[in-house]
Amino acid sequence: MKKICKLGILLFACLLAFTSCATTKKASQASLRPVYITNSKKIKLLPLENSQTCIDGLQLLTGTFNDSSFTLLSYTQIDSSIISLALMNDMGTDMGSLIYDGLTVNFESAFLPNQLPGEYIISDIQNAYYSAAELEASYQAAHLTFSVSSVEDPDSQIKEIRRIYDGKKLIEEIEISEKEVYIKNYLRGYSYNLLNYDGE
Repeated sequence: MKKICKLGILLFACLLAFTSCATTKKASQASLRPVYITNSKKIKLLPLENSQTCIDGLQLLTGTFNDSSFTLLSYTQIDSSIISLALMNDMGTDMGSLIYDGLTVNFESAFLPNQLPGEYIISDIQNAYYSAAELEASYQAAHLTFSVSSVEDPDSQIKEIRRIYDGKKLIEEIEISEKEVYIKNYLRGYSYNLLNYDGE
């Protein structure tokens, strides 16, 4: 009888733990804020498996937002399991972090503008590094246009240009080269550059 009771308690504890985990997962998914590409049209962040690149190293992050500008180093990890930016100044002092694990976005930085939610930065990163086909489908569902083209720069390097339109209005433009990504959002008034950092 004691064995049956212990087994029953063990099964109940396992069921409680499973239910708790399922509840936490659902709550986490619900906590992801939609990204408003325009004031009325929004998208959801793509799953991590849509990443088409693998980055694990330092990048130089420079940007502007309205009248302010910033320059930081970012230890960046982007792959099919995480998007993570560990931000620091040139002396190595912690300046914040941004992490997307597929369920939640955690963004902590007293240095970057409070008006720029973490989900919006993750969305920009996905626009640059994620599958163009998946991005196109996501934007099409939001009645927006996502286009991809290529150009050759003065150094004979091929750049990929990704653009997001609302009708004929250009909302955001992303230039992608081998070592660098430049993102400019015309509607929200910000831009930033991610350059693979070699320490020079």
